[in-house]
Amino acid sequence: MSIRLMPGVLGAFLAGAWPATAEDFTFASWNIANLHHETGVPLREGSLPREDVDYERLAAVANELDADIIGLQEIGSLAALERIFSPDAYHLVMSDRYQVGDEEKPPEERDIFTAVALSREAFPDLPSIETVSAFSIQHIDLNQALDAPDIRPTRSAIHVQFELEGEQVSFLNVHLKSSCHQYPLRDVEDQNFFNQQSFGSRFDCRTLKAQLAILENWIEVQHALGVRVVVAGDFNRRLNIAYRNPTRYEDFWAELNDGQPGNFMLRKGPEGRDNVCWPSHEDRFDEHIDLIVSDTEFLARFATASFDKVGLGFDEAPEYAGRARQRLSDHCPVRLVVGG
Repeated sequence: MSIRLMPGVLGAFLAGAWPATAEDFTFASWNIANLHHETGVPLREGSLPREDVDYERLAAVANELDADIIGLQEIGSLAALERIFSPDAYHLVMSDRYQVGDEEKPPEERDIFTAVALSREAFPDLPSIETVSAFSIQHIDLNQALDAPDIRPTRSAIHVQFELEGEQVSFLNVHLKSSCHQYPLRDVEDQNFFNQQSFGSRFDCRTLKAQLAILENWIEVQHALGVRVVVAGDFNRRLNIAYRNPTRYEDFWAELNDGQPGNFMLRKGPEGRDNVCWPSHEDRFDEHIDLIVSDTEFLARFATASFDKVGLGFDEAPEYAGRARQRLSDHCPVRLVVGG
């Protein structure tokens, strides 16, 4: 479902949404890997099926998250979302890339989509919501197995606008292009420096670089309109690397947070290394790619503004050993809590 964007306080009023308040207001993001609605049935080829107990445990994590607005990624359908987030407690909205019945296609034709969940307590009625199709660009790649072009769209974003403590807030849920987690973007490498072979991730990096330009444009437009910005999602980029190694240049974050125009600055979180999500698993990544970004002036309005990540638990459970952790998810939720 997509609701036409109606900016400003008047738009929120016409949409029937009461302004949210900032008493411990929680923004969140969660990639629930390949979430399908059918027990024992994988969403896509290569993904893992879930059992009833997995859905129950995911729902418990959602309850613990206790967020007012949640950006969600890798969702197969509205029915899948309803197994995790009760429709009695949340408004659930899929991006308009999803069409009813997509989940009934053969596994090789199914896809994943962005979505949002909004607490009915914070939002008795839906605020203004729209799909931002600009992020769904055509990714052009090479299928080496078939020796043929591989052209497919990236994920759409979802934009929710509402009022919080007298401020108009634009919340954007993104799922950016994968497989360019830390390779250079300013000058995308076409050839591997060490072995002089063609660099396979060049296609992914160019697509991510294009999405970066779109994201920077979107943020700066909102800022120019006097709207506060919160961007949450799976950035598929290790944005904290540069802050642990000053000699390493993380060009995605440097471009996004360049302090212009007018000394406009952003803050991201969680910072540092990820020691929360599946910490005992040897093959895990310890870099955050699920992040929340907001403008510093907005965060400075609150007495407290903190970022964190919520573990899924069951780290030592044998049923989730290795790749089987995807029965829950190989991603963990992140939160930004503001208050005061």
